[in-house]
Formats: sequence, C-alpha cells, structure tokens
Amino acid sequence: MLIYYVEPIANHLSQCGRKTIGEKSLSLPRAIRTAIGRDVLSRQNYIQARFVANRTSWQNRAKADSNFIDVMHVKISSGKGGNGCVSFLREQNRSKGAPDGGDGGRGGSVYVQAVEGERSLHKLRRTIVAEDGRAGQSAQMNGRDGNDVIIKVPVGTNVSVAEGETLERENHYPGLGWVHMSGFREYNLERDFFQELMRLKEEEDHVQDSTEKMEDRLPDDGIDLTVAGPPVLLLKGGRGGQGNMHFHTPNIRNPRFATVGRAGITARFKFELKLLADIGLVGLPNAGKSTLLRAISRARPRVGHWEFTTLTPSVGTVQLDPAISDTSFTVADIPGIIDGASSNKGMGLDFLRHIERAGALVFVIALDRSDPIADLKVLFDEVGHRLRDKRVLVIGSKADVPNSEKRYRDLAQFADLRGFSIVPVSAIHVDHDIQGVIHAMGRIAGVLNY
Repeated sequence: MLIYYVEPIANHLSQCGRKTIGEKSLSLPRAIRTAIGRDVLSRQNYIQARFVANRTSWQNRAKADSNFIDVMHVKISSGKGGNGCVSFLREQNRSKGAPDGGDGGRGGSVYVQAVEGERSLHKLRRTIVAEDGRAGQSAQMNGRDGNDVIIKVPVGTNVSVAEGETLERENHYPGLGWVHMSGFREYNLERDFFQELMRLKEEEDHVQDSTEKMEDRLPDDGIDLTVAGPPVLLLKGGRGGQGNMHFHTPNIRNPRFATVGRAGITARFKFELKLLADIGLVGLPNAGKSTLLRAISRARPRVGHWEFTTLTPSVGTVQLDPAISDTSFTVADIPGIIDGASSNKGMGLDFLRHIERAGALVFVIALDRSDPIADLKVLFDEVGHRLRDKRVLVIGSKADVPNSEKRYRDLAQFADLRGFSIVPVSAIHVDHDIQGVIHAMGRIAGVLNY
C-alpha cells in the first residue's frame, strides 16, 4: 500500500489548515498536485488525496491479478486463396484479344511468436482470422496476397490443436472448382478439351491435397515456444487460383474459365502458458512460499496471513553472491496446493502445469503446523508424475516459531531417508541465513557445484 506523507505539510496543516507550495509539489501524487495547482491545499484535500493514492494502488494490483490467464481456446482461420480471373485483352481496332486473366492472391497465413515481456495470455482474442487473397484481374495482374497474422504470446507457451478438432481444408472435390465466364458454364462442360482439363486438374488436386496435409500437420505435443524467436507458422493460407491466361493453347483459343482459390483452415487451438523457471516452489497454502520469494529475489508477490494469498504464479530472479558466482537462477511461485489438487480441488490443476518445465522443485513446509511430514506427503502425492527426474530440496519455513526444532528434526530425518536436501529458514527474520538457502537452491538449480 502506498502512503504519501510529507512532514512539513502535515505540521503546517495542523497549525493553519492550508499551505501554498511551489516546486516541491512535483514529487506528490496527482490528486495533491491538482490541489496545489489551485495554490491551496486544505487538510480535507490532503486526506482525500492520500485515500485516492492508496485506493488506486490497490485497484491496480487487483487488476494485474485478474488479468492473468494461462489457458485460452482460440478459433483461428487462415485466409482463402483468391480466384483466378477470366479476361481477354481489349485493344482499339481489335475485336478479340488473347486471354489475360491474372492469378488469385495467396490467402493470409497465421504465425505464432514468443516474445519477451509478456506474462499472460489475456491479450489474445477469442477469434483470429487472416485475410483472404484477392481475385486476379485483367491485364495479367495477379490479386493481392492476404495479410498474414502474427500472434504474440509469452515465452513458455504451448500451442496445440484443441481436443476434438482436426486440421482439414474444405476444398472442392478434385477436378472441380472452376470459375466460368458468365453464360458459358454449359458451353465449357460440353467441350472435350474441358473434360480433359478436368481430368488433369483432378490429378493435380490430389497432389495438392496430399501436400497440404503434410504442410498443415503439427507435432503431437503442439508447438512449444520455450525461447523468444522468429514467428513460427501455425496455419498456412490457401493458394490462389489460376487465371485463364494459363489455359491458352493451340487447341483452346478462347479459354472462358479459370480456377478457384484453395481453401484456408479453420480450427480451435489451445494456448497453454507454462512458466519457465529453474526451480518451482511447491507448498500448502500459507506455507511461506511468497515470503521466501520476496526475501531471496526482487519479485513482489502478494503476502498475507490468509490461505490462497497467491492467486497468480510469479517468477523471481535470484542473483548469487558475486564473490561466489556471477550467475543467477529463476524461481516460480505458484498458488498453494491442497489435498486433492490433482483431482481438481482448490486451485486444482490450473497452476500445477507451471512446475512441469522446472528442472528442480523446492517443497516449502511450514514448521508451525502440527505434522510437517504429513504435509510433505500430501505435496508428493499431488505433484505425482511431475516429480519424476527432478532435483528436490525441502525447506522448513517459519523456523522461528516455538517448538519448531523437534518438527524440523523429524522432517529432516524423513527427507534424508529419501535422499532430499533440507534446510531451515525464516524469511521474515533474515538472520536465519537466507544466503544458505540461496546457495542450496543454486545447487539444485545446477548453477553451483559445491
């Protein structure tokens, strides 16, 4: 909570109730500067200004929490290719010229790109549509390609086809898909050369269908955007149709037909954000994870004396002592896990995904609870398969509470039997060797070798 308090102002207000202030007003909040602009600052205005500043800070924090979204389903469509054009050259003193219809433009494609600085998927739209290609024109002018769409997402986002969806293009039946000049459809269908063209186009369409199926295929586990980089193709736009100038042969003097553009793809995709961190903090609600993260890094998660204080995951960067190493590591703090979280109770599975990418897990166990060992067993059960092949550290938090020594010894014996390191800490009182905790975390993060 931000509280603006200026001692000279308070003293003067207590004496006469108002004050004229000059250049010093630049460092005050807007509500106070507004009153100063009128050259008068009353006690009531000052109290109201403080209240507005405090309320605005709380509202901004609440808004930041409510904006966090780590799973979204988005309907995405790539553009359809433009149709070819049926046109003939027209010149003065020339009644009938050669065919000059241009090709249709390519439909817009859809790309995804991981960018730094984004921490949530809340900016994504529910429906994203790329532009269709434009139809070809006369004078052998091709249609304009549809504009591509680049979807920017946070680093650590996985993009996969939603359950029950298939990537299929709704193209015409092979051999069909023609654009006929007005009034000439029946005429064209009756001609032998057109029947031969339909047969050749059927073969070409089969090849094109196979090519598109290969190009449209995505990995079974989706596109994993673990590093910021160039855009990655998600859906390719449809190819443009051919204009009638391509069908001019000695046997076809006046081709009054062209081909339609290929279809784009429409499908629903699942965007899933998984935080990228070297270490994941795991613990029951109110175990002290956020307090610990604040003590060892510059991250500022919400801290309080009630359960589920942390409503959104946060990542902090821990800098090691420069005398030991110039490296750092990142730590992800997720909301507290309760018994039954793996069955979607409490916060459920919504945030367990954020520890999947971590190479190591730190289990924060509060020593002010009656049975810390039982708490650790609950966490092991709920994390389940996510614990496989990960390095583990157990931290006994709140080590300054009464009777915590015996609980810590029992917890340490339980951890030693399973080969897990364990350290006690009180993040509120930094004299309980926070640096020792940082070094222990650095070892399981792989940045320290001793």
